[in-house]
Amino acid sequence: MLILSMVKNIGPAYIKKNLGRISQEDSCETIVREFKPEEMDNLDDYSKVADQIIDDCQTHDIKMISITDNAYPTQLAEIGDPPCVLFMKGDESLLKNVIAIIGTRHSSELGNRIAERVGAYFSDRYSICNGLVEGVDEHSIYNNGRIIKNVVGIISGGLIYQETCSQNHIRVINDVLTAGGLIISEFYPRQKEDKFSGSKASRIQAGLSHGLILVQSKIDGGSKYTLAKFAKLGRPIGVIHFPSSDEYKTELFGANRLIIERKVNGIADFIGVKKASSLNVGQILALSCKEDYEKLINEISPQKLLFQ
Repeated sequence: MLILSMVKNIGPAYIKKNLGRISQEDSCETIVREFKPEEMDNLDDYSKVADQIIDDCQTHDIKMISITDNAYPTQLAEIGDPPCVLFMKGDESLLKNVIAIIGTRHSSELGNRIAERVGAYFSDRYSICNGLVEGVDEHSIYNNGRIIKNVVGIISGGLIYQETCSQNHIRVINDVLTAGGLIISEFYPRQKEDKFSGSKASRIQAGLSHGLILVQSKIDGGSKYTLAKFAKLGRPIGVIHFPSSDEYKTELFGANRLIIERKVNGIADFIGVKKASSLNVGQILALSCKEDYEKLINEISPQKLLFQ
């Protein structure tokens, strides 16, 4: 599977579509010869790279899970282009019960306070999943300066993260692992972050999560990448709604208000989809208090059963 992931034009969507056929083969040579014969001459080089990846994983205590493995997260396989190989470090049991808490990197003081409260509340029952970046992501997994329990971080570089990630990201990853959390990447262990890898990793956040909470975002915010994937999965979405605050009425919460006011059409506008009917959006709930949090939990529970 590692070798197939290197073959040009055999990407995650292709592998998912042909998974039954691929699973029957003991070697990738037959698949490549059948679908991409021009790549046959490159297989030896790809094999050497795959061997190095396996060595890196063994040296750095990184686990690999193929999409053909029974341990591969069922809910992630629901997306259109699930990674054919996941790299993991930490407690894999946290994947059983996941909720994404997302929002802007440029969060306000109000957004940070809300993220901290929401993260602390939901971490009692769920693993909190996001990209561990500054802003809402980071504040949703820290409480009084300490990492909360049950954190699943999806990073946009390889899991030899001291070489592949920024210094701030390294600090947060270390904190998550020290607290017993889980770090996941689809990128090879020594592959560095780039300007495209973050948005690519966001689909894993969406796929792994049984529910999603948007804390704070402008209308042009980067949270649209995760929400765009999540809005195709029929799973419930919670949106922080704080109308008593003057700040909530500003552009800092523009995406929140848009979704609360226009529901599915608001999500379509936010993520840049022309036809809302092309989406598969679950229940959308405005979250203003703990009673609303419980309503979201009740919506998530039936979704979890679909994947068990």
